Amino acid sequence: MSAEYIYPEFEVQRNERRCTNCRACISQCANGVHYFDEKRKIVLSDETKCVNCQRCVCFCPEKALKIVKNPNTFRENANWHNDTVKEIFKQAGSGGVLLSSMGAAGKLPVYWENPWRPACSWAKSRRA
Repeated sequence: MSAEYIYPEFEVQRNERRCTNCRACISQCANGVHYFDEKRKIVLSDETKCVNCQRCVCFCPEKALKIVKNPNTFRENANWHNDTVKEIFKQAGSGGVLLSSMGAAGKLPVYWENPWRPACSWAKSRRA
């Protein structure tokens, strides 16, 4: 099992006093976030799988669930976007080789189609 260095993006908060262990959240979650612990006889959540679809919150008959953004996630700054930091941590956690300047996970803007075109037109004007 590999170490996971990235905090879950969302936090599933379950009100234990309201929860009746009806397992509606287990049957409605497409990502397998919720599961029933037979030993302790309670419903638990694996927050690493949560994508904040809120389906479990809508279908909970007791309104015992709440999904909030985790305050412990990476903060964006001028140098590193949240997605970039996540990609680096995923690559480092997988043991893969980090490639520098070999592409990007996100879509980057194209500033010019052909970098030699302006230089060629400038050279032609100098010869004429």
